[in-house]
Amino acid sequence: NGKFSTFTNSEGRKIYRLTSGVQVPEEVAEAIDTFSGFHGFPLMATMPKAVEKVQEDGKVNPPKFRSNYGVTAVEQSGKQNIQAIAQFQGQYVNASDLAAFCTKYDDGSECKIAKYVGKNEDHPVGLESMLDTEYITPLGKQQTWVYSYPNFDFCSDLTTFGSNVTGSVVHPYTISISYGSQKIDFCSSSIITRLSDDITKMGTMGVTVMISSGDDGSGGETRQGSNDGKLSPSFPASIPHAIAVGATYWVSGTEGEEQATTQFGSGGGFSYDFPVADYQTDVVAEYLKTVKLPNAKYANGRGSPDVSALGESFTVLVDGSAMPVGGTSASSPSFAALVTLLNEVCLKESGKSLGYANPLFYQNPDMFTDIVKGTNAIGDNEKAGWACTKGWDAATGLGVPNFPKMVAAVQKSCQGRQ
Repeated sequence: NGKFSTFTNSEGRKIYRLTSGVQVPEEVAEAIDTFSGFHGFPLMATMPKAVEKVQEDGKVNPPKFRSNYGVTAVEQSGKQNIQAIAQFQGQYVNASDLAAFCTKYDDGSECKIAKYVGKNEDHPVGLESMLDTEYITPLGKQQTWVYSYPNFDFCSDLTTFGSNVTGSVVHPYTISISYGSQKIDFCSSSIITRLSDDITKMGTMGVTVMISSGDDGSGGETRQGSNDGKLSPSFPASIPHAIAVGATYWVSGTEGEEQATTQFGSGGGFSYDFPVADYQTDVVAEYLKTVKLPNAKYANGRGSPDVSALGESFTVLVDGSAMPVGGTSASSPSFAALVTLLNEVCLKESGKSLGYANPLFYQNPDMFTDIVKGTNAIGDNEKAGWACTKGWDAATGLGVPNFPKMVAAVQKSCQGRQ
């Protein structure tokens, strides 16, 4: 039993949601973990930042991303190694745009989606979905799946996503999610716990999950509303068994030293939902001891992001038009593609994929180039944020990839997994 109410946004779109809670028979209540559907709201205004002018290339494309981080081909394992993105909020992939992008902006190799889990239509084309697939597909060089959730009940759709992955015998080893919110308690505590449990399960299944760390900087003010003086990282990137990916850009020109992105605030901070993860206890303590602390309230939980990568001025092809796009939703699928390549290395060495990779990354910080310039006190959050420092920080994490060193560390680690 439950009562429905009607909600209308400024554009006149109506949704129907339960507002009086849900009652279920006592004899089944103990068997129910989470009730989802009809009580969450759309994750509005979270799409990547696009420059209005069309037919203009950005500064980053797949070959540029590879050269920037020393990414080279790896020896093939001969084993199945699937990569995937998850799309939400009515976003869809256009197969023609994806194929045309790889022909024009990469080496011309065929780019296509091998499988859709859920509904996908060629129109309307989703800017987010094209950004995700146009980078993970050519960079990862393995078959790509798309988990698709066109409804506008983001939090409930997350639980469906978790069940879809954990309930399948055949599944990807690498997944990227470019969605989230830095609004505290945007999703209910039961959904937060359920998705965290599912992503923990994915780690044991050999799945590594990358999630964008958010574009609202320190998260005092977010695109879903104010946190009333509290700084907050993004959920679900804050889940301890996920890898939160922040964003950087070059200090000058299009090569050399990088800094925290300035086009938007690269999401980061400390979670109210999860304690500091064991793998990062020391680096978080060191950071809080040395950095100038923001003049705002913040939690003492799990720190994010874990890593970063370029996240501004990515060339994206949408409806045949090219445009520069930025966001941690650019850095996450691109970094995820590198993890796909690392999985190929691990599969070759041991027959197993990386899975839960957070401890490996933190134990091998030399796999990353440390970012020491910049802050996520940007835009509406310019008065309070987290600065980049030597070592891990709450704006760029451990830093950006050094792919040759990543390959070496993974080879050494996976040799012991025989």
